[in-house]
Amino acid sequence: MAKAMLEANTKNRRVKIPVVARYAKEMADGRWKEDTGEWIKISKSGVVLDGQHRLLAVIKSNRAIQFHVARSVEDDVFSVLDSGSVRNSTDAFYISGIKYSSTIPSIIQNFELLKKGWLTVQQINQRKTTPELLAIYEEAPERWENIALVATRLYDEFSKIVAPSIIGGCYALFNSLNEEKALGFMEQVCTGSGIENDVISMLRKKLIEDRISPRKMPVSMKYALIIKAWNFYLSGTAPKLLKFDTVNEVYPIARPI
Repeated sequence: MAKAMLEANTKNRRVKIPVVARYAKEMADGRWKEDTGEWIKISKSGVVLDGQHRLLAVIKSNRAIQFHVARSVEDDVFSVLDSGSVRNSTDAFYISGIKYSSTIPSIIQNFELLKKGWLTVQQINQRKTTPELLAIYEEAPERWENIALVATRLYDEFSKIVAPSIIGGCYALFNSLNEEKALGFMEQVCTGSGIENDVISMLRKKLIEDRISPRKMPVSMKYALIIKAWNFYLSGTAPKLLKFDTVNEVYPIARPI
């Protein structure tokens, strides 16, 4: 029955092998708890919306396990379901067939936080939910796919010094403020070619030093330095030293012109 259910599963999130192995061992050892209220959920089109890893574990363990099964569930509820194997935004974007599903959700999330002003880690309470991220993507899919493409390319060209989610979040922010300047700034930061302002060299040095240092700078500090460098870049000026004083400085806001 598990095999039959999965045969119709033409798309789902990527299989997490350790999760399947853990579930299968619990089933084989007789420690799997049945009747916990966690249903296998199958959509009207036959896709297993919730329960993929449990069904794979049944097959791997070769044990008969009792589950309640809910059929004819609406296909579009996938992004709001929860399960034993944590479903994140990447899973929801992947099941929706979206390109760059591993990077676009975090890029959009970072863009939304930066747009409001990345002040403290307390902003985690303002993070967008998976349905909200999907809705933002669907408003301009080509834009987000292009931003993810650029972020992935610059990530490689910067020798993977800065995560694509950070590159993409900053590029999306700057692009929304000054489309003409945004790509040039990010390419200079990530490639080190054609640098027009000394502040970019200062920023590159700090980002590279942070990458090889055992003591990492907070993400909020990293964003503050990038935004300050952007503001100097737009103004055509450069500081003697690129820094951010968390005690005495107001958190920087990216300038539009």
